[in-house]
Amino acid sequence: MVEGCSIQSMALRPFLLLSVFVSSLATGPADAYPAAAERAAAEVHTNDLPFWPVERPHKNRYLSVHGLRAFAGGYSEDGLEIWTFPLQLVTGYALDVVRADGSSVRGVEALTSASVDPLSMTRVYRGTDFQVEERMDTRERLPGIRILYRVHGPAGLQIRLHMRPSLNLMWPAGIGGQELNWNAGANGFELKEPRGKFRALIVSPQAATHTQPNNDRRGNVFGQDIQLTLRPRPCGDAHCAVLVFSGQSESDEDAQTTATALLSAPDEPAASDQARYDAKRMINVVTPDAKANRAIRWAQIALEQAWTCNARLGCGLVAGYGPSRGSRRPQYAWYFGGDGLLSTRALIHQGDYTRAAESLEFIIRYQNPDNGMIWHEMSQSAGFVDWTGDYHYMYAHVDIAFDFLDVMAAYDRATGDDGFLRKHWSALLKAWRYCLSTLDQDDGLPRVPKDMMGHNEQVQLTDELTLSAAWVRAAQAMAQLAAAKGDPALADQADAARERALTSLRARYRDAKAQRWISGYTRAGVAMGSRLRADLAAIASGAATAEESTQTLDMIATPAFLTEWGVRDTPITSPDYDPELYASGSVWGLTSASTAQALWRVGRADTAYALWSALLPWADQDSPGHMHEVMSGSAFVPQRESVPEQTWSSAGFLSATMAGLLGLNIDARANALHFAPQPPPSWPTLRVAQIRVGASVVDLEWQRSDTGQTLAVHNRGPSFQLVWSGRDSNHASVMRKQEIPTGSTRLTLP
Repeated sequence: MVEGCSIQSMALRPFLLLSVFVSSLATGPADAYPAAAERAAAEVHTNDLPFWPVERPHKNRYLSVHGLRAFAGGYSEDGLEIWTFPLQLVTGYALDVVRADGSSVRGVEALTSASVDPLSMTRVYRGTDFQVEERMDTRERLPGIRILYRVHGPAGLQIRLHMRPSLNLMWPAGIGGQELNWNAGANGFELKEPRGKFRALIVSPQAATHTQPNNDRRGNVFGQDIQLTLRPRPCGDAHCAVLVFSGQSESDEDAQTTATALLSAPDEPAASDQARYDAKRMINVVTPDAKANRAIRWAQIALEQAWTCNARLGCGLVAGYGPSRGSRRPQYAWYFGGDGLLSTRALIHQGDYTRAAESLEFIIRYQNPDNGMIWHEMSQSAGFVDWTGDYHYMYAHVDIAFDFLDVMAAYDRATGDDGFLRKHWSALLKAWRYCLSTLDQDDGLPRVPKDMMGHNEQVQLTDELTLSAAWVRAAQAMAQLAAAKGDPALADQADAARERALTSLRARYRDAKAQRWISGYTRAGVAMGSRLRADLAAIASGAATAEESTQTLDMIATPAFLTEWGVRDTPITSPDYDPELYASGSVWGLTSASTAQALWRVGRADTAYALWSALLPWADQDSPGHMHEVMSGSAFVPQRESVPEQTWSSAGFLSATMAGLLGLNIDARANALHFAPQPPPSWPTLRVAQIRVGASVVDLEWQRSDTGQTLAVHNRGPSFQLVWSGRDSNHASVMRKQEIPTGSTRLTLP
């Protein structure tokens, strides 16, 4: 291990500037905090990565570090858990600051601030005579976490670390016979099991004292707190230390090699890691609202942070992160087909077509080869067990195949990628045939088999309005895909199935007497009450009349549904309303975002914007830049089962932003860009850059004044068709179509 490199590399500009930043937080007025944070971010980061500071990180703030193969996260009060997927290495990681006289301060009691960027997390601890900066990061696909400590204060200050060793696979797989040893050559703890297949190192060149390992049957330290004390060494005007956690779960991995690579790596992030968050990969949005800009950018970051690689399974989007609750699983940190499709749709909306294609290919890889069904969920440890045979989670949802076809069509429309369509045509046909196999012969609508689930996981239903609406979209998607592939017969078949489904959907789910939609039917044939998602699905499918749509949207805008932080899925007037129940009265980020998108779709811009802007505080409610899964229906606090980093909440917010607020619709096959922004009256400008339309990259600068609207278009590529629509000063619809040549073009609307 290269001790010199580790120490010297830590005496770098980011830590020095962070010290200045922390001092400014301690002395500056509260209302100057956001501006000071932005200035500090600009100074600390010479790259293009944003930076989110947290003033009170120990007050129920989830903090995390995301790597392709490693993850660290948790609430500081409870300690962090550290993973090198699929292995959990330790839980309860925390530190104390130890003075030369032996007195100590618990880190959580001295924690004053924290900050995160897409690739690292820094926590700052301050006492009367010390300041400690602790920065965690990962590097490329190395299965490990590195922690850098920079200590300011009198001589003799040490860092005492606490943690509980685990060395176990993510649930439901498990490892037995773990042992903890001191590896003198590595200068750290070694975690291993009898076969030597799974191994981990917790090492530091500055390790001074440690818990004495005891592996006998009465004193085994696994599951108990262990300690490791570091003696930082001089580095410029401070003292520094480094600690690494490295895991080994495959025959071609070596924990020692990983630890050495992390210890000797430079402080600056790897170029490939930075490239993952390059703004040029996706559409950039700049509004007059700084909070909105930050929330949009961090939703994009949250999507990329969900991209996780597993040595046995491949790389895909996980559904989110949160603390493990009584099991070895940091909440949704494994792969879900349905969640992945929701996130892939957001990737398409934001123009990150490369990642969208990779996500779709990961989903296709595990399509059921026998019947074409798309899978539901897969643990990070699925490669170590018979996941499909011994567990019932893999193929449990009929609805995901319908959504798969719809998202594939969205990708095809946005990219016109003929090669991708040809490559995966057989997978599309298999999914299409599976969807057909679920249809009732009498009405052409899908039914849920007894051993399966539809959209609703809370109640066992035989059929659902949302599932039938998904079938309408899937049939429409298949018609589009078949036309693009050059199969007119299949396109006609799919279109006929869509028409039949629309007619049947209305007949089965519309209660004309009660003037409401039926959300579904139980196994006993009992009609379920109306639900917001079902009402919105009826509108989106085209089954609802204009009058019925108006009735539903008027209802959503009432206090029974609408809160200051989103929309309830069940109104307070309903007999089964409970603000604390997961699906009967709480406020979902995803539902709120999709409702805003639906409102923009029908021109209800004021209500849509109010609902969308209500989601902005979600990004700063708990985990910085991430959105919770679900809030209480009675207060802006997380519902008890909610996950602090829910990927689909960020994805839904992004989709509502791009497709709703901005009205962006890219049709690469027609070489056309549709732009129908509906900003609030207080926004005089909008900038939307890096829009890819076929072979072109397009920037839009929209402005509004008393005399009308102007749009400056800069096209870096061949000509394309622009369809720009909006509303004039009298709120009447106006539209302009224009062929946009290479270079700059300026357009106006009254």
